[in-house]
Amino acid sequence: MSTQIPNASALVEYIKDFTGSTNSDEIKQCIFLTDMMMRNIELPALRTDPYTTVGVADENGYVPIPSDMNRPIVFFNQGGPQATSGGNSGAGPWVVYDRIGDRDIITQSLIENLYLNPVNIPQVYRGKFSEVGQNYQFLPGLGQGAEINLYYYTTYPELFALDGAGIPIENNVVLQSFPEGYVYGTLHNYYYKRKMSEDADKWLAKFNLAYDTVEDQNNKGKWSGGHTRLTSIWQPRSQRRYSLK
Repeated sequence: MSTQIPNASALVEYIKDFTGSTNSDEIKQCIFLTDMMMRNIELPALRTDPYTTVGVADENGYVPIPSDMNRPIVFFNQGGPQATSGGNSGAGPWVVYDRIGDRDIITQSLIENLYLNPVNIPQVYRGKFSEVGQNYQFLPGLGQGAEINLYYYTTYPELFALDGAGIPIENNVVLQSFPEGYVYGTLHNYYYKRKMSEDADKWLAKFNLAYDTVEDQNNKGKWSGGHTRLTSIWQPRSQRRYSLK
């Protein structure tokens, strides 16, 4: 991170010096608007460690959605004695879950018991998950206590928001790893507020370029070291098989 902007107060002073403003409260308002522009940013520093962020299924097989989740990346199940609703994994040691709609997950779970027990299953296969209310539901269904590894992007606290002790937040991982986002975004919102459209557009273009560069690493850039498929290499079964007995 730039040594010129070690924290939120230094960011305010930097913007004031750059623009000639003397109004700290106005700059803080512009910083808040910039935080809103970056709510969905996908920085490496915002990724969880999926081997420590683990969801545990309740008595209904549901896993609560983490309160700090911004967007899922991939969920997987490493198997175990309670991997499925039958109390025994029986489906291989690993399951990688694909996301489907909430209506689909409900309707498909209603016919879950009609599926034949699979034989000669691969070491890794694909299940499904979706949001239902404030929980995640999974197929194959989970037994109580089953653990799901959750890999996702987290939210982050806005600068100058109050923490649990009522103290304004002076730093976060976005300011540490992406200070240009705060600088360009705050300057855009400052000039936009002052109805200086030409300057506002100039800084918005710089902000968008920096933001798009971050987004690129989550689409094309990060795949350059391996295969270029953006979907799972574990393909689902080509057809459904039911048992009517």
